[in-house]
Amino acid sequence: MSGVFNALTTAVSGINAQSDAFTNLSNNIANSQTVGYKADTTSFADFVAGSITGNSASQAQSNTVQAITVQHVDNAGTATNSTNGMALDISGKGMFVTSKPTGAGAANAGVTNFSEQKFYTRNGDFQQDKKGYLVNPAGYYLDGYMTDSTGSLTNVISPLNVSNVGFKPTATTTMTLNAAVGKLPADPANYTPQSYTTAATTTYDASSNPHKIAIQWQQSDTNPLVWNVSAYDADGTGTIAPNNYQVTFDHSGSLASITDMQTGKEVGSSTVGSKAEIPITAHYGNNVEQTINLALGTIGGTSGTTMVTTNNSASTNQANPLSLSGTTLSMSPTTIGTTTDSMQSYMSSPLMVASTAASTTGGTNGQTNASTTTQVPVAVKWTQTSASPQTWSVQAVDPYDATTTSPVKMDQAHSVIFNKDGSIQSFDGQAVSKGSPVTTSLSINGTNYTLDLSNASLTTGTSLGGDATTLTNDSITSGTYTGAEIESDGSVMAQFDNGYTQLIGKVALTNFNNVNGLQAVDGQAYLATSRSGTPQTGLVGENGTGSLAVGFVEASTTNLTGDLSALIVAQEAYSANTKIVTTADTLLQQTIAMKQ
Repeated sequence: MSGVFNALTTAVSGINAQSDAFTNLSNNIANSQTVGYKADTTSFADFVAGSITGNSASQAQSNTVQAITVQHVDNAGTATNSTNGMALDISGKGMFVTSKPTGAGAANAGVTNFSEQKFYTRNGDFQQDKKGYLVNPAGYYLDGYMTDSTGSLTNVISPLNVSNVGFKPTATTTMTLNAAVGKLPADPANYTPQSYTTAATTTYDASSNPHKIAIQWQQSDTNPLVWNVSAYDADGTGTIAPNNYQVTFDHSGSLASITDMQTGKEVGSSTVGSKAEIPITAHYGNNVEQTINLALGTIGGTSGTTMVTTNNSASTNQANPLSLSGTTLSMSPTTIGTTTDSMQSYMSSPLMVASTAASTTGGTNGQTNASTTTQVPVAVKWTQTSASPQTWSVQAVDPYDATTTSPVKMDQAHSVIFNKDGSIQSFDGQAVSKGSPVTTSLSINGTNYTLDLSNASLTTGTSLGGDATTLTNDSITSGTYTGAEIESDGSVMAQFDNGYTQLIGKVALTNFNNVNGLQAVDGQAYLATSRSGTPQTGLVGENGTGSLAVGFVEASTTNLTGDLSALIVAQEAYSANTKIVTTADTLLQQTIAMKQ
């Protein structure tokens, strides 16, 4: 009699198990067109009641069956073309990292706040929402690594946003000089050496940080066709490496040759028509080096950098150097800015000051046994700090060395206030009478000097005058944002109307030791669990995540043919279990009838 009840129990468990199988099959069939959907299968396991000991194996046991849903997150769907240019398909084991908004920022001027909980999905049908975030139809926002203000990737995972992207100036590779640096003397045997200094041009490094570079020319006092040329840091931060070139012109005022005075070797070729270029090296933080070519024109050319005849005008100096008399360094009459503008800066071109420094051996007494004479470049840097009243900070600097070990040491940076007519009103808070000297002190390799700033002034005009456009560079500094695109390596690129693209961020992908151990949630997404293991998140291609196909989405892994066949089998199994129930009912009724 117990066998009939056991059979009835087994049949009921079979009905329940087949119902679960129906549920999984119906989910698969219903999501056959759902992007990124991972079809489940059903496995069955039997359970035996009681223990089998001795000869009990021959006795009827109470068996039941349980349906177990098996995830197949590791099954990849077919890549399918999409009309969405932001759509992404992963070729590999990786999963997109996504976030969900909390809704807390809805009333905060359009700010979207996100939960710290991360979701993982293969649904890559991302589109830009009105706030610039990339979100798929299930409401999951694509995460990645955004760039900072310098264009460098951060190491923080956050929702990618592609709205209101500003153009970052491109790195400078070439500066171009179009100037008449001086005049050909009427009498080459009797002339006064000339000098020419360009206005500074603003260059940009690879991180779009601005820097200022100017070029100084000094005519030889023995040959009027020969000039010493050097580029210097017009910011006074010492990022330009020391350089010294000799540029020679021919008797018509055209470029003839360039020599690197540090190596004694010719730079480029002296053949007519060859490019005349000087390499300038800049050093920035973290040992970053940038080489910028100074293009002067062509050898034998009549444009670019030239000397002009005495009947024509040379280009106007933009930054005058200091002068040295004994131990006094003086500024020549110089207009450093205007009374009408604010936040200006000015730096004189450097003056080479001969300096003798003592050196010692490493003996036990550290005795001084030699001295070395070097040429130390000294310039005066002016930086406006306030517009009303016109207040400037001034200090002496070595434009090639801004470190604490620089041989140029000033007692402090000084504060200068100017009158409305451009004359100096006060120096370090002390009133200055018109015509009175304005001096301070500085040290060069331990030798004390006096620095005379009396000749500095502001102009009441609207500009400093002179041509400030002779030195230019190839950096592109402006562009209008037109949209974004994603590349196969996960780079999210901003597009601009000037034809340039710039990095906004990079898509993050993650992998798990056991992706089938993830917990499924709504919208073809999953949560990490102890069974899945810790997420291994990084850039595309890292941690075995694979690559991206842009303009494609991953189709559902539902196999309609196989699921429809399994549906027939499940239906027959369900019917068979119901037959057992009705048969058991008949047997029980017959058993009851025996007692009547």
